[in-house]
Amino acid sequence: MSCTTLLAVLAGVSLSACASGSQEGSSSAASAQAVNGLLSTGIRQAQAKQFAQAQVTFQDVLVLDPGNEFAWYNLGLIAQTKNNPKAAVSDYQQAIRSDPRDTSAMYNEAIALEPTDRSQALSLYLQIVAINPKAATAYLRMSFIEDQLGDHASAAAARAEATALDPHLASVPPTKS
Repeated sequence: MSCTTLLAVLAGVSLSACASGSQEGSSSAASAQAVNGLLSTGIRQAQAKQFAQAQVTFQDVLVLDPGNEFAWYNLGLIAQTKNNPKAAVSDYQQAIRSDPRDTSAMYNEAIALEPTDRSQALSLYLQIVAINPKAATAYLRMSFIEDQLGDHASAAAARAEATALDPHLASVPPTKS
């Protein structure tokens, strides 16, 4: 896939943009251009905290490209920012269906699930570290969940892995259940 990635910070998470699909032919190139333009517009709107407009823009992307993982991911971020974890989880799951190795969507879905489904959140963190063994923050959050579930030995091992990968994480206090 050929793409341009745009990142912006929104409540400590990244917004992403990239047209998916083939870039062959003038029609698909024009469609990819339209998708990229809409994604860029949606990101600017979200950066300006115009979440309702950004949501509509990302939904417009999905009209042109129903499997666009970046539109789904950004819709998840908006839902999470608006404290709607159920919608966020659904949107992140759509992003992951589009790209089963999308660890950013997995990570954010896991965070959204932590309060209500720790086992599923833990499963997502395990998938993340299987894909990217250097995902220090996934190990750290995994340690929090394992500790809350009473598996203190696994929690200590995950925390040790997190801090070995990123020594700055040693200063992050454990979460309380």
